[in-house]
Amino acid sequence: MKLSKVLVVAIVLLIGVAAFGATIKVALVAPFTGLGSILGDYIKMGAQLALEEINAGGGINGDMLEMIVYDDAANPSTASSVIRRALFQDNVVAVFGPNMSSAVIGVHPLAQQAKVPMLVGATSPSFRYSVIPNDFLFRLRADDKVKVIQLVKYAVEVLGIEKPGIVYGSTDYCLAGLDVAKEEFPKYGIEIVAMEQIKEGDKDATGQLLKLKNAGFDGLIGLTHESEAAVTVNQLRQLQIDVPIIGFSAWGVPAFTDLAPEAAIGVYSVQGFNPIDPDPAVQAFVEAYKARWDGKEPSDPGQAYYDGMYLLADALRNVGTDGTKLAQYLANEANIVGVQGELKCDEHHNFTNVCLISQFDGKDWQIINKLY
Repeated sequence: MKLSKVLVVAIVLLIGVAAFGATIKVALVAPFTGLGSILGDYIKMGAQLALEEINAGGGINGDMLEMIVYDDAANPSTASSVIRRALFQDNVVAVFGPNMSSAVIGVHPLAQQAKVPMLVGATSPSFRYSVIPNDFLFRLRADDKVKVIQLVKYAVEVLGIEKPGIVYGSTDYCLAGLDVAKEEFPKYGIEIVAMEQIKEGDKDATGQLLKLKNAGFDGLIGLTHESEAAVTVNQLRQLQIDVPIIGFSAWGVPAFTDLAPEAAIGVYSVQGFNPIDPDPAVQAFVEAYKARWDGKEPSDPGQAYYDGMYLLADALRNVGTDGTKLAQYLANEANIVGVQGELKCDEHHNFTNVCLISQFDGKDWQIINKLY
């Protein structure tokens, strides 16, 4: 199948490119169609805001950044096609995304082959550097090993859950989170009483929830994507099953609460970002984002790609556009303060471990604790 016939359109954003200056091309690969499309605009708007700010400030030593946006349709095969185009036809100096963990796992060798940095917001621990030692692959937010460890700790020590039941999805993002939960609960002497899968796109979780109820669960652990999280909590409320609910990062964003505005009240989540976080860097980002995007509020993972653009700009200013030098700088020298706090590459090639424990009150996610 020719690239022109796959579900992908490359949109060239010539943002603030001066006629007299050279341009430095970067790629943004995100889902604008398909199951992950609910996050695509947040990703693009976060990255584009940073790019516009960087260009307005003089760019990269006088050269302007140009961003080419590709739709990967939340599909590993499509992601492979568009990343090949970005790397080997459009000759970008860096790739932001994909944001789906399953896509990252399939395409990261292409970045290694091209010797071009790939900076992703995907959170599965299955591609930590210790697991997949790709010198060109970097993560822009806390991975789900960090988040699920905190989720289990809070579920046990604060919510008092003794018989957890888990609803989980079928992608690597969900399955890797499930593996962490299965490791962590026994450390507290607690057995998971039941684990039920809801596949992406499913609209009914009644059978799974009744099995959890029959197993005697006293708390729901949510390890699904946003749409399935909404299906789960809506039907849990309809069944009048009253247990504490705590989910990982996909359960702590507007993409979930917009689909379950009332059922989500009282739900806890381990978040990567919260727009009401009083941190001055967060509030400055929120204010700038709203001003640029007609009052729209940012959501995770938009802040990660905003931070990522500034990380890349720092590297470009210091070592130029050579991919190997960029990767070495990002791994060993980059150290800036962004929306997510200090950003410095660790042994897993993660730039941050920041996460929050929050609870939804029907309007906002109220922050209970911020963890680093």
